[in-house]
Order: sequence, then structure tokens, then C-alpha cells
Amino acid sequence: EHHRKFRIGLRASDFAVMLFPSTAAFGLLLSGTPHPPLAVRVRPTMSLDPADWKLLSRRDQVDGALTLAAAEAGTEAQVVTVTIPRSDDAPSLGLLLDEIATSGDAGIVAVEGLVEGGNGEKATAPLLPGDALVAAAEEGKPTTGVSLEGLPFDSVVERLSSLSSAVGVVVSVKRLVRKPRATVTVRFPEAEGREDARMTLYQGANLRRAMLSSGVALNDPLARRFDAGVGTGDCGGEGTCCTCAVEVAKGLDALSEPSSQEVQMVAKRFPRWRLACKATLGPIEQDEEIVLKVQPRNWDGFYRDDEVDVDGEPLARDGKR
Repeated sequence: EHHRKFRIGLRASDFAVMLFPSTAAFGLLLSGTPHPPLAVRVRPTMSLDPADWKLLSRRDQVDGALTLAAAEAGTEAQVVTVTIPRSDDAPSLGLLLDEIATSGDAGIVAVEGLVEGGNGEKATAPLLPGDALVAAAEEGKPTTGVSLEGLPFDSVVERLSSLSSAVGVVVSVKRLVRKPRATVTVRFPEAEGREDARMTLYQGANLRRAMLSSGVALNDPLARRFDAGVGTGDCGGEGTCCTCAVEVAKGLDALSEPSSQEVQMVAKRFPRWRLACKATLGPIEQDEEIVLKVQPRNWDGFYRDDEVDVDGEPLARDGKR
């Protein structure tokens, strides 16, 4: 037996499920029966730490079923399905299982490793340390499927034991993977004398909301509204005033495509401008670097000396705040 010394509170949108230290047997599952525990070395993989997972319970799940998800914004749980061959002559799954956390009827059981030369090594795709078991079924018989998600070790073994050991097993696991992200540098007009701000964004993040939550003064207080033609003040993120426009100095392709309305408002005249309230990150497949210039009208050199506002005042504000 291997004793884990973790105590973790798993966050959830509806309520938290507390998982406490567990004592779990590591063994080879043969015909659904655990063999005597085997000596196992703990691998320092991210997903074997229960703090990287959370169990969610939704009010619409009357059976009390739990859903396993990534605990941190920078990772996501992807479902991987493999088939492990079995037969009467070789009924073992060939998996070393680790109950990384448990509390009553809730738990997380993950793959700790594979038995050398066992059926686990013959799976149709590699199973990795930290893959959390979520479902299993006899090959070719989806109606025999059993849920393993959010269950403690004994319940997982019991449900696996209900499957025939003479045929292959289709196993679904959830695997923690690192999300692609964008490192965003926000630059300010020269007259403000402010240091650059930096943010980390993930796919789908809205630029305006991200910057406001980071304390970035986004809207140009002197910008003329696009919707009214005169006056200042923002529209509250409706995409009609143009006061939250930013210049994308680097990483323009990492943002969502502009709508026809946004093209009409800014992109026709300024191809590298985006409305921050409508621009989102992604989709991206790799890490990106984005550089934004907020309040682009306020940067030195934007207006000519002869350009004036509706009151006849010079628009050029080089070196002035």
C-alpha cells in the first residue's frame, strides 16, 4: 500500500467536495480482481497531484454523479479513449492505479503506471501517469458501459470487475493538458509615463474585460464617439462608440476575426486597430505574444498639427496628458 499525504478542498461552481488523504492499493487488475499490491515509485507528474483537479456536482444531476475537471485556468481536462486488449489467456488490464484523493463516496483514481509487458502497454493509444479514469465498457458492447468518474478506489474496482475479462475494454480517461496562452503586453501613451502592463490570457478571453479587471485605463476620454459623431464617453462594451479601440502592434493574427461592423468602424482606416470590447483571443494552437497600444489616438504623432476637434481645439497632444 502507498500512503498519500494530501488534504485538498476541491472547488466547484455549485459546492465544494472535500477530498482527504487516502490509502490506496496499487495492483494489477486481473479478471477484475486486484492482485497483491506492487512496489510503485511516485512520479512527479503534474496530474498526480490532486490539487490540479476539482470535482463538480451540478444541481441537474439527480443521481449525484460528479464531473472531474481541471482546477486551474491554465490547464484543461481532455477526454482520451483507448482500447485495451484482453482475452481468456491474458485477462489483465495491466494498469497500476492510484487513488490520489478520496472522501466517502467521492474520489479520484488515476493511472500511476503500466505493468511491464502487460495489456496496458498494448492499448490503442498510450495511457500516461495521471490519466484519471472516467468510464469503461466491453469492446463492441457500449451498453455495458460503467462510469468511473469521481468514484473512490473500491467502487472503481467493483465496476471494472463487472466487465467481461475475455474481451477488450474501452477505457476513457481525462488527461490534464496545458492550455495555449498569450502573453499580452499593454503599452500606454508617452505622456502618461506609465510602465507597461502584462497579462496572461487564454482562448476566448475578451480584451476589454481582461484589461479592465487588470486595472488598465482603456477608454480614451477624448475620443469622439463613432455612433454619435460628437461627444465622449464609452458605450459600455456594446461595440458602437469606438472609444476602446487599441492598436495591435504584435500578434494581430492571434485574435478573433473582426465583424463587418468593426471593419467599418476602425479596420478600414486603421488595419491594426481592434475594438477591445469585441476582440477575443483565439483560437490558438500554441503560445502567442501580443502587444497592445491603448488609446492609440493619444500617442505622439497620431494627429497632424492642423487637425482640430469639433470645438476647434488642436487634436495633436504630443507630450501633453
